[in-house]
Amino acid sequence: VLDLERPGSNARHKISHEIARAIREDHAEAIVLGCAGMADLAHELSQEHGVPVLDGVVCAVTLAESLFKLGLRTSKAGGYAAPRGKRFAGIFASASPIDANSPG
Repeated sequence: VLDLERPGSNARHKISHEIARAIREDHAEAIVLGCAGMADLAHELSQEHGVPVLDGVVCAVTLAESLFKLGLRTSKAGGYAAPRGKRFAGIFASASPIDANSPG
């Protein structure tokens, strides 16, 4: 990844070679780049190889934006529900959110 910033590293060529190999050997129909440092290569590599080449950071941010725009929020049911109140003991018993006589 650091080689992307080093002139003469041939990093772009190596990435392109791996994309070609993934298409040829694995029949890849899309590629997701594994580092935000490669983001500026996505469009060019997509044009070169004829498959979508995606920048994971852009995809994640766009997905988060779309979920927000749709008004979707984290569920408050099941595993995401607020924790149940707990009975306090000792010197804090008088501040307990649960009555000392209630079960639980």
